[in-house]
Amino acid sequence: MFLFSASTAAAASYGGGYLSDRVGRKSPIVLGLLGQSIAIAGLLFVGHHVVAGFAVVVLAGVLGAPARSSSTAIVADLVPQRRHEAAYATVRVATNLGAVLGPPLGGLLLLGSSWSAFLTGVVVLGLVAAGVAARWLPDPRPRHDDTGARRGASTILGDTSFLFLIAATFFGFVVYVAFETVLPIALVSSYGLSASTWGFLAAINPVLVTLCQRSVTRRVADVPPGRKIAIALVLMGFPFLLLLAASSIAVVVVVIVVFVVGEMLWSPTALALAGRLAPPTLRGAYMGAYGASSTVAWTVAPFVALQLRGAAGDGAMWTFFAGAAVAGALTAAAAARRAPAAEGVRD
Repeated sequence: MFLFSASTAAAASYGGGYLSDRVGRKSPIVLGLLGQSIAIAGLLFVGHHVVAGFAVVVLAGVLGAPARSSSTAIVADLVPQRRHEAAYATVRVATNLGAVLGPPLGGLLLLGSSWSAFLTGVVVLGLVAAGVAARWLPDPRPRHDDTGARRGASTILGDTSFLFLIAATFFGFVVYVAFETVLPIALVSSYGLSASTWGFLAAINPVLVTLCQRSVTRRVADVPPGRKIAIALVLMGFPFLLLLAASSIAVVVVVIVVFVVGEMLWSPTALALAGRLAPPTLRGAYMGAYGASSTVAWTVAPFVALQLRGAAGDGAMWTFFAGAAVAGALTAAAAARRAPAAEGVRD
């Protein structure tokens, strides 16, 4: 399911961004949210038919991907370049506030052990999001350049700086998956942590991002982006090596906190750099390709890491993530060196 979701959603992410360069950002966002909500509603009717359920999940990812790539592009459309990092940091605050509120809301919907109530609630939230986007989202018109738009893929493939950034983003999301997917598996099955304890520890991430993201972004605004991303990825990838020495709750908290600091440095900086590299007439296509690299990482990272863990143990797995962090730091530095200078200065 994850394999098919990654390949199809990656293509849809680029395709949706490319489409937004031609028709504007608002329509792909609204239609993507609507389509994804309708697809999720299909899970109410599949029962125990596993293949049908997998197909619906894959379809939901495909339909929702254009909304995500267009959403990242519209931020760069609406905000002056000198404020891109601050704008993406603000979006991350909203996203992580949703991550804080989502699990308790999901728990409330499941109080009666009714998956139908849960799925219905998810669909309603998606429809509300689509309605808000349709009613209040600005709709900056695309800058027409039909020749450049038709060359979207070839332009991206010829943009060495952006290809380095895509590689860095891929490695960055490989490391991010270490926290999101692999760490809880290892903590529960190898280090004896209970699943409920991890639930409380996992909340540290979105809470810190919600409270601190804008402040962190503001404080490091003058640090060159290549250096910032390189430091961020090292902070994200290397703390997992601490688990080779100790695995107490205190150590796990330290790992999470250091990881989150790196994450707060990395995400808005990388997005702002992608926006700087993207020609205005191809910004959606560029952001779609940027998002596609993260989708692929979500499939590759758990597969490789858990295979390593099964064959050679946790040490090999955490070393793999540290190596991915180094690879991401090097490619990000190469992308930043080749990027054009940012316009303006910090407010």
